[in-house]
Amino acid sequence: MRNNSRDCHAYVWTAFRKQRLKKGFRLRQLRLEEYVLCYVREGNGEITVNGQKHGIEAGTLIMLTPAMRMDELYVPAGPMQMYRLHYRRIDASSSAGGKQATAPGTQEQLAGDAAGVVGAEVFPVASASAFVAKLEEFHRLGQEADDGLPLRAQALLYDLLATACKEQAAREKGGDCSIAATIDYMKKHFREALDLGILPKLAGLTPSSYCRAFKRAVGMTPGEYLTQLRMEEAKALLSASSSANRVKDVARRVGFSDELYFSRLFKKREGLSPQIYMKQAGQRVAIASKLFLQDHFLAIGIQPIAAPSFPHYFPTRTGFPIYLQQRLRGTKALNAERDITPQEILPLSPDVIVQIDTGQEQGQGEWKKLGETFMFNGYLPWHEYQRQIATVFHKENQAQRIIDHVENVEKAARDALLPVTRKGEWTIVRVLEEEVRLYGTEGHALTDLFYHKLGFQPDPHVTHASYKPDALLELVRIDPERIILIWSEKEHVERLWANPLWQSLRAVRENKVYNPESKNWDPWGPLGREYMIGQCTAYFLRAIPSI
Repeated sequence: MRNNSRDCHAYVWTAFRKQRLKKGFRLRQLRLEEYVLCYVREGNGEITVNGQKHGIEAGTLIMLTPAMRMDELYVPAGPMQMYRLHYRRIDASSSAGGKQATAPGTQEQLAGDAAGVVGAEVFPVASASAFVAKLEEFHRLGQEADDGLPLRAQALLYDLLATACKEQAAREKGGDCSIAATIDYMKKHFREALDLGILPKLAGLTPSSYCRAFKRAVGMTPGEYLTQLRMEEAKALLSASSSANRVKDVARRVGFSDELYFSRLFKKREGLSPQIYMKQAGQRVAIASKLFLQDHFLAIGIQPIAAPSFPHYFPTRTGFPIYLQQRLRGTKALNAERDITPQEILPLSPDVIVQIDTGQEQGQGEWKKLGETFMFNGYLPWHEYQRQIATVFHKENQAQRIIDHVENVEKAARDALLPVTRKGEWTIVRVLEEEVRLYGTEGHALTDLFYHKLGFQPDPHVTHASYKPDALLELVRIDPERIILIWSEKEHVERLWANPLWQSLRAVRENKVYNPESKNWDPWGPLGREYMIGQCTAYFLRAIPSI
């Protein structure tokens, strides 16, 4: 059950039953016209809703909504004791004005509720004894003759619904830790014929709760994540293969028994067949820059033999961000926290060297001795880098597909974030050891994404481009309503929090400072941009559920 104060709806109970179902009891094909809360006190059985079967046992709570189809309730080895509470939704404004509640089962209600129907919420209740006590009290109310019965029953209904929501929220929050365990399981077993149905059981969640928790944590469904793991492994294997005859073997090694299906899926995702990908992957490209251009190359199917890394910033073995770690397996990490030298790349025998023009021409002759060198302008939007790289390597169609895909991801995230972004004004800040940076409204990939693509409204007092250094006093002058901290180390933030100037800010006083785990957020390339959008959307929808 998913409700919040913004829905402007109230609920009223219509019926309550305490049943004892015998062995072999079977109820089939029932379309619900009301909300139903069912609780199993003893025994066990099976319930199938909207085609999805759930095992139920003592302590299990089942939440059903209008327009769901209960295909079957079966008690193979009874008896099973169950409480069943029926209730319906009414318009809060109508009920407040004394108007009659909407009758259950109207076409309007069914259509509205069916739009969000996926499956039943089935989960165990931790506070079983307290929950049963409330249900027993409801049962006793039905046997009394009391003028105050409707009000007492109504109060008890809200108590039960609030308890059910808290139980599920606590379970899903605890399930976030279990999501990491299932991700590790998928990484270890994706090369096998992995059954996704086992993952909710490993996490200790129902299938619907697991899928929500997984998408909140990862930004995609379990199936999409499994496919991504397999495709990244396939690209690595294809890059190392020397003959198109290996495609069948590559498919088998990444968990596909059907080579044809693998090839269709690969082409759909990558824009070219595995055979063509294999041939094009043979070119040896080294990236000698301080920008993660490897992101752009990977997006069009080219894995570089060497690429920049930041080993002191990214907490990974290679110094690549986490979303590129798996994809760049086999790529030499070049420490970009210092100058990259030709001597680091020379032993790799590159065919092509890619650099960013920073205006420093020293040493260009040495680089050109190593092979063909391409120099790109250092101040371009991410999609312009993508187009220029694609033109050089004759992959314009793939680049356009990537750009279109990222635009669709941005639009979907913008829509999803509307409950967050439609109110309030935002200011983006980075806290460093010795300074506080205030980001502007343009001239930076980060602010372009937040303000122009995702729909966050900037504070009207922020009008500059790029960012301002040493901007704490400027922040005090602006006194922003909401602050987003980005790329900020924990110890630096803690030190700033003790500063009286920081404490004087309205956003700090009103607890509207948001500090997502953003170390791996990188909007300069298509892969990093998509990863960042997924993580950003999940964070704000979780951090601000009722704004």
